Amino acid sequence: MSEPIELFPVTRVDPERFAAEQPRLFSGARLHIGRSDVAHAVIWVDWINGLTLPAPACHQGWSGLRSGGEITPTVLPVSCRKCLRLTGALDDPAQPALFPVPALTEAGR
Repeated sequence: MSEPIELFPVTRVDPERFAAEQPRLFSGARLHIGRSDVAHAVIWVDWINGLTLPAPACHQGWSGLRSGGEITPTVLPVSCRKCLRLTGALDDPAQPALFPVPALTEAGR
């Protein structure tokens, strides 16, 4: 009798060990989501059973469980405009606005 062909490989992750590795990777670092060049500030969020994991401070979403490398540490400075605003830092001019915001005039208020 032959073995079934595994169509989708299953990777088992030990939650305690995985969560314990994260501070070593992300303490003092920023993070990238996927292949994006944008660097996000890191916050620690509740996961399961009292464990915490790193996440973008701006709460930018992504798909995955972090264990597949969807979030990676970086030493680059924060370039996410929302993370910069949330942390009180100045906006990074390297990341342009999505669209120009018209200036308000006294008559336009």
